[in-house]
Amino acid sequence: MSILWHVPKSAEKSKSVEPTATTIILISIAIFLAIILVTHMGVVFTDNMNKDSTCRDKIVGFEQRGMYASPEQFKVALSFCGAS
Repeated sequence: MSILWHVPKSAEKSKSVEPTATTIILISIAIFLAIILVTHMGVVFTDNMNKDSTCRDKIVGFEQRGMYASPEQFKVALSFCGAS
């Protein structure tokens, strides 16, 4: 005879509860990590936008003061804002 024939019914019921609790915990952790990832990406994206805006403002200010001899120099300077 096998040992499986003598398993109490209460032990069988507890097995069905455990995967449900584990699944809920794993889904909660996945949602938490996804929220952290999306938040971090948003902060990095907006920070890069602010840096580009500041860079462009400085270059436009230099152009208005006449520091660039030609429009090509101004375009090259602007291209460096997006590269960093």
